[in-house]
Amino acid sequence: MAKATKKGEISKRNKWIIGVIGVLVLLFILVGVFGTPSAEVVFKDMNEKMLETKSVTVDQKLAMKGSAEINSRMYMDMSSSSELLAKGNFSINMTSNGTPMAFAGDLIKLGDSNFVRYSDISSTDATLASSFAVVNSKLKNNWIKIRDNDQYGAIAKTPLEFTASVLPVPFANLTDLQRKNVLSILQDKSTYTITESSKVDTEGVSAYKYLLTFSKDQLKKVAKAISGYVSYFKASDESDNSSEITSLTVWVNIDTKQIIKLEYTGTTKSGDVTGSISFSGYNQTQTVEKPSDYSIESELLN
Repeated sequence: MAKATKKGEISKRNKWIIGVIGVLVLLFILVGVFGTPSAEVVFKDMNEKMLETKSVTVDQKLAMKGSAEINSRMYMDMSSSSELLAKGNFSINMTSNGTPMAFAGDLIKLGDSNFVRYSDISSTDATLASSFAVVNSKLKNNWIKIRDNDQYGAIAKTPLEFTASVLPVPFANLTDLQRKNVLSILQDKSTYTITESSKVDTEGVSAYKYLLTFSKDQLKKVAKAISGYVSYFKASDESDNSSEITSLTVWVNIDTKQIIKLEYTGTTKSGDVTGSISFSGYNQTQTVEKPSDYSIESELLN
C-alpha cells in the first residue's frame, strides 16, 4: 500500500512538472509570436512617442561637400511651448573662398538669447592665422552674447540651426489634443513610405532600421501645425526647391518607440550634404542657465 502511495505521489509530481513545462512552452510561443511588434506598428507608435519628448541629447555629424564639417553635442529642452532651451559644444571646420577655418566652443540658448564661449578660432592659412591669433586671444574662454550682426558669434548658431532644419518634426512636447491633430497628418499613408525595414541590434538595444521616403508637402503641413502650438518653431510658407533630403534612414528602439539615430543625404544651395544625428537621455532634465558673466563681441575685439 505504501508503494502505491509513492507511485501516486510521483505521478502527481510528474503531472505538475509536465503542466509547468507546458505553460512555459506556451509562454515562449506567445512571446515569439506576440512579444515583438511589427516594424509598421513600431513606426506608427514612434510618431506619437516622439511628440511627447520633453528633452533629449542630440549628437550631430554633418558634412557639406567641400565646404564644411560640423560636429556637435547638444542637450535640448522642449518642455516649454514658448522657449527652446539648449546647451552643448560644437566644432566647425569650413572653407571659404579656398581658405580653411576652424571654430570650436560651447553654446547656450535660452529662448531668443544665445551665448557662445569659443575655445578655438584658427586657420591653417598663414595669412589668416595671424589675424585669427589676435581674435582668439581676445575671445577665447569668454562668454559672448550672440547678435545677428556679430562677425564670429553668429557662426556658433550654425550647429543648432542645422539640427532644427533637419528635425522640424517630430520634436515637440505637445498636449494630448495637439498631438492628436499632428498625428492625423503624420500617420497619413502619404506622409511616410517605408521602403525597407529590418530588425537590428544597435547601441546595445533591439531596433528597427527603416529606409524611408516622404512627402515634402505633408511634412510642411506638420510643420505648420506644430508652429501653431510651439511659438519658437517657425514654419516657412515659402517654397524652397534648392534644399532637399534625398535619402533618410531611421533606427527606432523597439521597446521605447524612440528614435535612436538617423542618417541622411541631401542637397542644398551650397552643395551635397550628408549627416547623422543620434539621440540619448530622453526626458532627463538638465539645467540650462544664462552665463553669470558675458560680454558683447565688439567690446572684446575693440
